[in-house]
Amino acid sequence: MAAPQTGIANLVNPQVMADMISAQLPAALKFLPLAEVDTRLQGRPGTILTVPRYAYIGPAVDVAEFAAIPISQLTTSSTTVTIKKAGKGIEISDEAVLSGLGDPIGEGNKQLKMSIADKMNDDSLVAIRTASLTAGTALINLDVALDNALVVFNDEEDPGQLVLLTSPKGYAQLRNSVGFTRGTALGDQVLMSGRVGQYLGATVVTTTKLPDGEAYLVKPGALGLMMKRNVIVEKDRDIIHKTTIVTADEHYGIYLKDNTKVVKITHKPTA
Repeated sequence: MAAPQTGIANLVNPQVMADMISAQLPAALKFLPLAEVDTRLQGRPGTILTVPRYAYIGPAVDVAEFAAIPISQLTTSSTTVTIKKAGKGIEISDEAVLSGLGDPIGEGNKQLKMSIADKMNDDSLVAIRTASLTAGTALINLDVALDNALVVFNDEEDPGQLVLLTSPKGYAQLRNSVGFTRGTALGDQVLMSGRVGQYLGATVVTTTKLPDGEAYLVKPGALGLMMKRNVIVEKDRDIIHKTTIVTADEHYGIYLKDNTKVVKITHKPTA
């Protein structure tokens, strides 16, 4: 009796790949530190969730003896989050695996993770760009515009961790400014991966997904990330071409959770 042969169909284990991608995905989500993760929809029916937003009632006021304390109405608005599915697939030939050249299965796992993370990062930035608070003008440099954005937040106490999202050209305006600290000098004081430095207390993170002249000052908790389920990986065989198709998908929703934690900055583009 002939010895059993090992082909790619035996080597691709969807469950193992799914576990690896799910474990590695959080580190690949660039904007995850700015989001509050909600898993309420996991294991529950439904793809739409209405999330309330509360408006700030304002600071307390002086009240004279025997005077009435002013009453403010607690007002809310809401936003609807729709869960979507993002997916990507690859196709690997038996020859690619059996030839022993490289690691096509490992590379496929890496590529699927990167593909889903890239889509979720794109959606995060789309949500951030819906911010209504604004600062700066197209006539001033980014350093001045950032200072204006800090005033918009109007924090009387330590504002905590802040992230400035800017284009590479916007970063070029900041890196020679007095008070700019390069990323290599920050040590472990890092909120997000991809940071290039710090300015006016904000961690500077560059992204090529923003146009020159547009930036955002963001506080953690600005975004909401609804996770419906972990990554699912499935495989199927093409018995005619002798290939294995592997697909991965993630169900999630990303939205602007707190509009008061994002300020859109408009500044003079780099010449």
